[in-house]
Amino acid sequence: MNVFVLAAGMMAVIHLVAGCQRPRLAVIVSGVLWLLYAVWERQVATGALCDADCNIRVDLVFIFPILALATLSAYQSYNRT
Repeated sequence: MNVFVLAAGMMAVIHLVAGCQRPRLAVIVSGVLWLLYAVWERQVATGALCDADCNIRVDLVFIFPILALATLSAYQSYNRT
């Protein structure tokens, strides 16, 4: 299994559990985005979305900043009193 799939799955679980503990929209949205990324990465790893010569992943240039902003927003929302 791809390391990115495992890491994204763990991030999704962490965010969704945190969203159940403190229901905040930003935390739940971030968890869903991480879950969607895990599914995307799994499809790429199995070859369904990309051929074997898919070395340069330009899609990550767009995906990682979105995940970073969603995670930062979730963090700030979760820690806000």
